[in-house]
Amino acid sequence: MNFKIDVDSAAILRRRGLGDSAKAKKHLASTVKRLCDPYVPMSAGSGAHMKNRAEINESGGAVELRYPGPYAHYQHRGEVMAGRAPKHYTGRAIDYNDGPMRGREWDKRMMADKGDEVADDLADFVGGKRK
Repeated sequence: MNFKIDVDSAAILRRRGLGDSAKAKKHLASTVKRLCDPYVPMSAGSGAHMKNRAEINESGGAVELRYPGPYAHYQHRGEVMAGRAPKHYTGRAIDYNDGPMRGREWDKRMMADKGDEVADDLADFVGGKRK
């Protein structure tokens, strides 16, 4: 017996938000943004604008979650900068006083705490199951 199966795999991937479509990527970025929220520094002295200004941008099929602002990089790194531009790192850690979870490398810490939730949410969105 011979069988010929004609499956449009590209259409299946598109329906699930994969392939050429960025729906699944946008959903993932939105989930990460939401779950990172309690980890992002927010006090007036440590980048209050970052928590509420996170952006999800799409370009050429790529989707990124971006925290804009001149201080976002050093807030993420968690190290005090000093001097005139171009500033330099001092080796001193930033003191985050805005809550027990807020601080450096918020994305990595959130994923360590809630990575399974992120994976389950994405799998559910695309109609699959996480392994």
